Amino acid sequence: MAVVGATDTSTLSQTVASIFDSDVDAYVVNPKYESVFGRKTVPSLTDIGCPVDAVFSLLSAAGTARLADEVADTGSGGLVVVASGFAEVGGDGSVLQAQLQRAAQRGNFPVVGPNGVGYIDVTRGHELTFLPRFERRAGGVSVVAHSGALLEAVAASSHRIGGVGFNLMISAGNEAVTDMADYLEYLVEDESTRVIALALEKIRRPEAFFAAAAKALQAGKPIIALKLGRTERGRVMTQSHTGTVIGDAWVYDVAFRQARIDSALEVDELVDRLQFLEQLPTAKWSALRGIGVLTGTGGFATMTADIAHEESIDVPEIPELTTWVQGLIPSLQCSNPLDATGAILSNLDIWDQLVTMYESRPELDALIFLSQFAPWDTRNRRFSDRFAEASTASDKPFLLSPLAGPAGAWMEEYRRDFGIAVGNGLRGSLRGFQTMSRFMRSRRTAAVASPGSAARVERPDVRTVESDGEQMLSFTASMALLADIGIPVAPFEFVAPDDGAPTTNFAGPLVVKLGDVAHRTEHGAVLLGVDASGLASAVAQLREIARADGLPAGVVVQPQLSSGGEVFVGLTGASELGPLVAFGLGGVFVEVLRRVSGRLAPLSGDDAQEMIAEFDDLGVADGFRGGRPWDRQQLADILVRAGQLAAGGRHWLTSMDLNPLIHTDDGFVAVDCVCFVATA
Repeated sequence: MAVVGATDTSTLSQTVASIFDSDVDAYVVNPKYESVFGRKTVPSLTDIGCPVDAVFSLLSAAGTARLADEVADTGSGGLVVVASGFAEVGGDGSVLQAQLQRAAQRGNFPVVGPNGVGYIDVTRGHELTFLPRFERRAGGVSVVAHSGALLEAVAASSHRIGGVGFNLMISAGNEAVTDMADYLEYLVEDESTRVIALALEKIRRPEAFFAAAAKALQAGKPIIALKLGRTERGRVMTQSHTGTVIGDAWVYDVAFRQARIDSALEVDELVDRLQFLEQLPTAKWSALRGIGVLTGTGGFATMTADIAHEESIDVPEIPELTTWVQGLIPSLQCSNPLDATGAILSNLDIWDQLVTMYESRPELDALIFLSQFAPWDTRNRRFSDRFAEASTASDKPFLLSPLAGPAGAWMEEYRRDFGIAVGNGLRGSLRGFQTMSRFMRSRRTAAVASPGSAARVERPDVRTVESDGEQMLSFTASMALLADIGIPVAPFEFVAPDDGAPTTNFAGPLVVKLGDVAHRTEHGAVLLGVDASGLASAVAQLREIARADGLPAGVVVQPQLSSGGEVFVGLTGASELGPLVAFGLGGVFVEVLRRVSGRLAPLSGDDAQEMIAEFDDLGVADGFRGGRPWDRQQLADILVRAGQLAAGGRHWLTSMDLNPLIHTDDGFVAVDCVCFVATA
């Protein structure tokens, strides 16, 4: 390794001096000084006389850009850059970043940074960073963060009893050359990495990133991500509903769900979700379809049940177990969570029987023992000792956790000597269980498919309609597009603006509306329950609205269908992460409830079924108030076809709303469609 630009007096150089105490051949490159860190310097990389594996630059942005050319000329393996002043400042900084990129391309080497804090190999003790030295233990988590401060924060949160041990800690910075997708690809193949943590601002190459995420899932390596910049910036993709009900943060949420990447909202939660995956051997990771909770306090037994419900962790009450517990301790009314306060404090034998019985129950996939476990709370350590001893004979995960506050240092012995996980308070522990459970229940074939895998869909060769500066397909063209891709559409007739005597072949009641208008409801341009004899009057009324509001005057006539429920499907060809399908309850509910599911496109049949299942708690799909149950397979097929359109037409499709699709006796049919397209 070569450290370039270090001096004895620079605070940025102090941490990297430790590299000379590790198992590497290290050089200091600085033409201004004969020695640094008590070691003889060399004037340049070239003067080392051979390529080096890693070059760590402490130079300015301009100096680093020049150094990058020397890295390429010497055939060195890679460059770690901490300097700011590159593309993040624009202007000359962008020029310097382009110079850095050209050198990296010419020399075919990766670049960590710039505008970061460097790179740490915790397992091997290599620190190419200017961060102050901090306490940490080696372990199986590798973390990549765009923000250098977040990297340090993750380390700080992890340095607790139990905590998390690290393998690699990488500050991605500007990602001038090597980006989050590259790091993820590497970590999937890295044998020392068991769990991957990401703190990211933006995914620059979504297709490569999600391909690597799919490999991680198949390799059994969980990914937990903290997405920065979640506040909506008011960006509206188009005038359609799709643009008003989703935003960038939501797109990341649904994409991560699709890729089986678990999410955290802040640093401590990120570490909580990592902790048991890192502390426990992979063989003890569990789907956790039920956990047994043992406590020494009634209040926390009750609180555990409450928080477990909030965190979607099942704490089952088992009648046979309750009967057995009451035979052992007649005063107890509930067996899970169990408040064994009086019994265990006075009788260690009863405690052993409890632990043995709970471990044997097939309904319980893990055991957690909650007590104060504070630094001073060693009086009842004999119970945690016996719990730990019992864990060695079980293939189930055992967990100890303080009720609240930091655990005593003596608890670290359980993790180190018995392989028991040590949690971080009640909610933190349950979140760790939740992430483990979600990963172990994940469909290993889950993946975000490449948009290029969808067949190309050509833009309809028709004239478009302008709507507030956006180009929109006509109603007729939009419905024809749906029919072409196999999505059922309701019958309709179109009354041209110059048609003086409108007639219809439909029996009433009718829906009569302005056809080529994006927001008909806002204009009062939808008339329901129109009798066939009142068609001419309805058309005249709508034409007057069109004249007054400056809208296209074409009118659509449809039979008013009997509804067994309505859904909304929205498409966009160009979210921040790629083409996407949104799904929710139809009509005004999509805006009132603001509850929308989604997946990046194209999506699989399994993806579509999972989207529908996200609304199962509302009971609508099963037949609301005696109505017909939804045809889930048909609806899933519609979502898949919509995804093929979003991906195949991503070059021209700005957004599309199918709102509503009405559930009829013959299944779902689209009665309305608004489709915005890019300017030809």
